[in-house]
Amino acid sequence: MSAEHRVGDIVDDYCTRCKSVMNHSVVSVVDGQPARTECRTCYSAHKYRNARGGKGQPGSKRDLFDEVLDKMGPLGHR
Repeated sequence: MSAEHRVGDIVDDYCTRCKSVMNHSVVSVVDGQPARTECRTCYSAHKYRNARGGKGQPGSKRDLFDEVLDKMGPLGHR
């Protein structure tokens, strides 16, 4: 069971401006869980993401190229 958070606590969360997991201050709490946080680096406030967020890194260039070729079909036509 996770501990209940309080306003002012420091948590790790994904910052949408820094594009990284950073230290955040809890700004609001709903049912013992953070609802909004504020980045302690850039001071932007956003919904709590539980240290998840951002888009995954794209695959290697070769994987992306192979994906394009697969979509083109056997003769290069759609």
